[in-house]
Formats: sequence, structure tokens, C-alpha cells
Amino acid sequence: MARSKWNRKRKAEERAAKSGKDPRDKADVNAAGYKLNQDYSVAKTSNPRMEAYYSLLGLHSTRFDAGAAASFVPCLTDEEKTAERDRFMSSLRAILPASFRIDRSLDASVQNKLIREMKEFVGKETEVEIELPTRSDAVGGKMNLMNTAHAQSDTAPQQVGGDNPVVTTIKRKIAPAKPIPFISATDSDGSTLTLGYQLSVDRRTLRRNPSLSPLHEWLKTHTDCGHITRQETVSMIPPVVLDVKPGMAVLDMCAAPGSKTCQLVEVVGGFANRDESDGNDGESGRRCLEPDGYVIANDADAKRAYMLVTQLRRLQSPSVFVTSCDGQYFPILDAKDDRGTEKEGMFHRVLCDVPCSGDGTVRKNPGIWRHWNQNGALALHPLQLSIALRGARVTRLNGYMVYSTCSMNPMENESVVAELLRITNGSLVLEDPRPRMEGLIARPGWSTWKVLREEKRGSAKAKKDHKKKNSPKMIAKRKEWAEKRENGECHSPPKERQDPNNAEEDHEEISERSPYHTLPYIAPESWDETTLRERTTSLGFVEYNSHADVEPEWRRRIKPLSRDATERMNQMARESRGGIEVDAHVNREGGNRAENNDVDSASNVDKSDDTINGENDVTMIEESEVEQTGDEPKNNSDNLEPHHAAMEEEEEELVQKAPSGKVGMNHNKQKKKADLSNEDFIPLEESIWPPIVDQFGLSPDIPKEQYMARASGEAKVLYFISKAIKEQLIDRGIQNRITVINSGLKAFERCSIQDARAKYRISQEGVQFVVPHMTKRLLVATADDFYKCITGGFIEFNVFSDVFHSKIKDLEPGSFVVALEGHEHDLMKKLFLVMWKRKNALECFVTKVEIDGIVSKLRALGFVSPMASTLMDSSSHSIAPAADESGAVQ
Repeated sequence: MARSKWNRKRKAEERAAKSGKDPRDKADVNAAGYKLNQDYSVAKTSNPRMEAYYSLLGLHSTRFDAGAAASFVPCLTDEEKTAERDRFMSSLRAILPASFRIDRSLDASVQNKLIREMKEFVGKETEVEIELPTRSDAVGGKMNLMNTAHAQSDTAPQQVGGDNPVVTTIKRKIAPAKPIPFISATDSDGSTLTLGYQLSVDRRTLRRNPSLSPLHEWLKTHTDCGHITRQETVSMIPPVVLDVKPGMAVLDMCAAPGSKTCQLVEVVGGFANRDESDGNDGESGRRCLEPDGYVIANDADAKRAYMLVTQLRRLQSPSVFVTSCDGQYFPILDAKDDRGTEKEGMFHRVLCDVPCSGDGTVRKNPGIWRHWNQNGALALHPLQLSIALRGARVTRLNGYMVYSTCSMNPMENESVVAELLRITNGSLVLEDPRPRMEGLIARPGWSTWKVLREEKRGSAKAKKDHKKKNSPKMIAKRKEWAEKRENGECHSPPKERQDPNNAEEDHEEISERSPYHTLPYIAPESWDETTLRERTTSLGFVEYNSHADVEPEWRRRIKPLSRDATERMNQMARESRGGIEVDAHVNREGGNRAENNDVDSASNVDKSDDTINGENDVTMIEESEVEQTGDEPKNNSDNLEPHHAAMEEEEEELVQKAPSGKVGMNHNKQKKKADLSNEDFIPLEESIWPPIVDQFGLSPDIPKEQYMARASGEAKVLYFISKAIKEQLIDRGIQNRITVINSGLKAFERCSIQDARAKYRISQEGVQFVVPHMTKRLLVATADDFYKCITGGFIEFNVFSDVFHSKIKDLEPGSFVVALEGHEHDLMKKLFLVMWKRKNALECFVTKVEIDGIVSKLRALGFVSPMASTLMDSSSHSIAPAADESGAVQ
């Protein structure tokens, strides 16, 4: 390895010496790392195989009629299909607009304030200056950008900087933010409040355009403090379809990166729409102190699970339980006596946002245009089905399970749902969610589809070698050797090579190129099925009309679909969106659930090989390569059904952790933070409580059993765990079956300050769950004094009012809490500050991000003071105070 590195260094020096340049000179490279004198081509927004595949499936056979019916109608002529195809491709090539939603668990006054501030930026049409890049990059060549921008603006592009233009700008009108109707909440007066918005610019323009800098800073500030979540519009749909209610138990089987999980937590774990006492009766307030529901956020990749913790921490909710487990092996925790009865199942709602090929994200992932492959969808099918089956198993009776992907491929959508319905044999009902999704335009799903795979046309290395061997230089050399051999000039001829005149024959299958493989792909003039099939065949697709057509080497990977499943899909999915929602409702008496019918349905399908009906009654399933461990029976060639049959009998005997998590983690790769370990949560030692109770005067009714630590030696952090998670998950032994990444909120942290009398101080993250039980070291401050506490640094006593100064003067050094006057019992707004008293000054133990959030809440409540104006003017993330409808400054 050292020799190789030295050779590369030497060759670089030799090239630099020949060119007369210093190899360390980077003057010809711009700040982004691109060479200044080199053009860069953009990704080609076309893929002949993908476009031909979806054309054959009939994606362009229907169009949306925006008339009185407002529904999808068939395309009757070739011209209509061509026009629909052009609209489809234009949408895929358009840049994805930025969108966000406001946290629905926020107080109504804060929500209304955020909406008013947002409308100040994008509530009306605005003209902004947009800077074009000085050189080609990933979003398009400079000339293309200038021509497009000129066509969309009233002014010609202007270059600044003389002969060497530095900046190219154009003026463009930005449309107002578009509300997303189905992202809404009910206000206190019963009116509907829209909380989701889609901007008219993409994230790149928003980030780089100086004219939109105030809006970008506003979005960053409120995103960091958890008031809003920047999320794609299509990503908001599955949680809305799931129809989550407060107090429910919810499972997100593939949660990372966490935007959908945050959307679920806002409903399940928020204080909104709860009966809450706003009086001074502490006991009445404690009844709604913590949420009754919870969300298990699971992901198979432990690293992504840690990223999930960071995302969820913005919400500061104790209702999240983050785990790392392969979703298809998620443990079944319901009681043994409940299985087979109406109490079977554990979760009211289950979200299966499974791994997929992701060709529906081509607008933000342009690399898909180049790397799209149909076989990738086929390979993911068994994993998706297995995760969906386990999700159905853990769903309660009359509950909902939503199956969603980021793919347009029926092999990953309709095919999985069809197989799921067949295996469960009537225990699941397919439901159409579109009637309750206001403003959502959704194409009906397919009830029949064609099964195709791609031929292997040679590996990348084989193509590279073939291209190298058949270059003009190599062909000329082979002809030269042939002439020398004929003339007898070559006494030691090389190994026999192919005829130089027929150099292409040896690799015909590699070099053969379809006449339809053009960039961009040219749409067919005729849309009849024969023409479309000819194109897919030429591009390397193999179509199967029945199970008997499958080659022997693929026979084990393709399973026949019964006639009943096709009829059921025709009946139930004709008008549905195609597998976006599955209702886990048992129609039979005696609680016959999916797993109880696996064996019977498997035997029925094995006997139905001779009764395949028609060209579409076949489902392709790649042979599963998932490791069979734990409580799952092993697949073999005689039983091609998923390994969920007879699952319950095995699980009752074995208690073993699910795969991934601890098994798949390498603890030596990186040192994780103390609160991001994978150790179990354990009860606290009795010796920890007396000093804490004595210092803060905690009341006897504080739920000590809900404060836990990680089993990693000395308890440095004490976590507050919600009662629902403690009783329904931890006490049921979930930590023995799955790897736990994180849960709860930090309530107390180990103190290392020398003048501290107690070993622990209160943490700002979970302060709202500790304050109701405090009788000591809890001070109430006016708005002015409250603002002064968050100015940062060491705060001298003499800056406060005389009343507050006298309060802090009597305190001993150490941790204490400051509450805003009038909101001492308002746990929802969380207007509390964790402070530390030193001998001559105070220090605020609140992060800058949360301080910005507190300032936003105070402005929404109308608290304004000279100190507040100074603080907001000095904050780089704040914006000028806005006026409400009455003209009063907030």
C-alpha cells in the first residue's frame, strides 16, 4: 500500500514538472472544488428502460380530468397518452419545491403567530433576485439556466464584474406559499387551521438566494427549536392516512430519518386537545402531566437510529421509544393468553414505510435516472412483504396498518399488498383513504399488472474490458499482427485472438444496443401493446405471462398467484390508491389472524399451480437471503411461503433478541455520547433520591419508578420515562427482546461544578415534568426579569428588579428553576429556565436553540419589553416583531 501511494505521488510530481506547475497549487480550483476551465455535464433526466417499462405497464393510460367530476379517466387516443406522458416526464424533471409543517402540538397562540410570520415572507407574490452559478453544476449548465431564467422573468440576466463575471442575476416573481389542506388541525373555536405549506422555490434556491435569507433563517430557527419540521409534501401523507389519535400505541417499523415519526409524536405525545387544568391546583395539573400514548421508532440500521434520536430530540417528548431491530423480526409482546382472541395485537396503529428502490424520489435523487434497475425492485419484494406481515401481526383488532414506499413500481406496491391479502386470507381489509384526504389527487392503483425482469447483459467490468479490447487502437494492432503472421515475420505469435474484422461478435450480448436506447428516450408514436412490448423486449426485459413461462433457474424465485387473490384485488383495489392503507380488521369469529391461516393458504397456493388464470396471475419474488435466526422457522425449497407460518408456537418458547441492534453494531468504530448508548434502562438506586428530594423539595407523589438510568455503570443522567412506556414496554420485557437506543427525557444530570451541594442538577430537557413536584428552588419572575435570564453569559444580580433580586439572594449556590409569571402551571408552553447560582452571578443552562424558541413563544403571547427588543435585535436568528390583524405589535 505504501508503494502504491508513493507511485501516485511520484506520477503527480512528474505530471506537474512537465506542465511547469506546482502540484500543491490549487489556484485553478474554485471554492466548491471544481476546476475553473472544465465544463461539467449534468445528469441526463431520461432512462429508456425505466420509461419503456412504465409505458408498458399502462402508467400513461389514464389522465386527470379537472372538470366537474375531478377524477381520473382513460386516455382514449394515442395523442392523449402522449400528452399524459409529457406531463409525467415534465413533473419528474421539475425541481422539488421545499415544504414544511407547523407542530400541531404547539399552543394555538404560538401556531397562529408562526402562520402570521410566515405570511409576511411568502404570503403574497414577491420579486426576488436569484443568483445563477458561474459554472455548470448538478442542477444544469449555466447557459441552460440563463435561457430558462430569461424565459421566466421580465428582465434579461445581468452579469456583474466586467470581463470575468462574478455574479449572474435575474429577477423572478415568487408565488405565495401554497397551503397543504390535509395537514391541518382543529382550533379551539372549532375552525380548521392549516399547518402545512409548500413554497414555490426549491431548497437550493432558498439556501443560496440572498433575497430569501430572512425566510431561510426563520425556517432554520424554528426547525431547530422544534416549532416546524421541514418535510416533503408526499412524506406527510402516510401519517395522516394512519389517522393517529392521542393516547394510542403506535409502531413505526422503519422510522429513520424521522420526519414521519415526528409527525406521529406530535399527535400521540403532545398536550394538544387534552383536558388540562389551567388553575393553580397542582393536583389537577398533574393529571395531564404526561401523554398517555407512545410511539416506538424502530430502524434496522443502528447508525440511522442514532440519527433518529437527534431528529426527535427537537420535540422533547417522553413518548418516544427508539429501538434498533430488523423490522421483519420485531418481537411480539402481547400476552400469551390474548393470542387468538380479540385482545390480540399490541399497537393501535402501525406504519410500514419499508425500504424500496425509490424511483419515486427521482426529483431529488437524479442519480436514479442512471442507475434505475427493475431487478432491484424484485429483490426488495420479499423483504417488504416480510415487514408488512410482521406489522399486521402486531396490529390490534380494528386497528390500521399503513404500507407505504417511495416507489412507483407495482412489484413493490400492489404486488406486496396482493400477496399480503392472499396470505392473511380475509383477516385484512383494504381501505381507500382518499375521501378523508382533502385536496389530495391520487391515481387509482393497479388491480392487474405485468411481471418483467431485466436480462443480465454483462457486468460493468466485462463491459469495460470489452470496450478496451475493441478500441480503434487495439483493432489496428490486431490487424498488424495478422499481417505479420501471414508474411512470416512473427515467429512467436500471440494467443489466438478473434478476427479483427469481427471484433464485435465475441461480446455481442454486451455491445448490442437497442435502437430504442437513446438519450433522451423517444416516445412511441403508436401506443398499442405490441409496439410497447417490442420496445421492452429490445431493451432487455423478459415478460412472464404465467408461472409456466418462468425459466428453471428463476423458478424458485417466482411464485404463482391464486385466482382468488386476483379477484379480491379486482374487487377491493379497483378504486383504491394501490396499497397505501391496510385495515387490520378481523372479519371472522374466533380471531383468525394472518399467522393462523399461513399454513392453509400456503398449501392452497402450492396446489394451484395447475390453475393459473391468464397473463397477469403471477407474482415475482426474489429468493430471500435474510439470515434465519431466533424464533423464525427456516425456509426451504419445498416451502416457498414466507417463514411466518407457525410463528407463535416458536416465539412462546424462545426469548431471544431480534437481529441487528447489538448483534450488528460495532462499538469500536466510534465513541458514542453518554445518552446515546444501547444499554438497558434500569431503576435508580435508593441512595440517589434523598439528596435530590432534599435540595429541590420534591413532593412525595413524584413517580420515582418513572425515573431511570442506563445500565452502563455510574448513573450520570436520570431519564424521565412516561408511564405508558414504563408499564407497556419496559415492564413487559421489551429490552430482553430488542436493542433499545434511547427513550425519555433527561430530568437530572450529574453535576461537576465544585460549589454544588448535590450531585445532580435539573436538566432543561425534562424540566416541565419536574417543576410540578418542586417546593424549593422554584422562582417566579416577571417578563423583564425572565428575559434578562436568557441574555447569556454570567448575569450579575444588580440587573434584576428588587423583588427578584431578593429572591435569588436568599438561595444557596446551585441549580434552580425560573418560571414566567402567570405560566407556572402551563406545562404545554414550557416557559421554564434552568439556572445556576454562583456567588456573585447567575448562569442560564439553556441552549441557544431553545432560547430562540422561548423568545418566539413570548412574542406570540405579547410579552414585549426593552430587554426583549434588545435581545431580539442582537439575535441573528430573530426577525422583526410583526403586527396582528388589529395592528397591535406582538
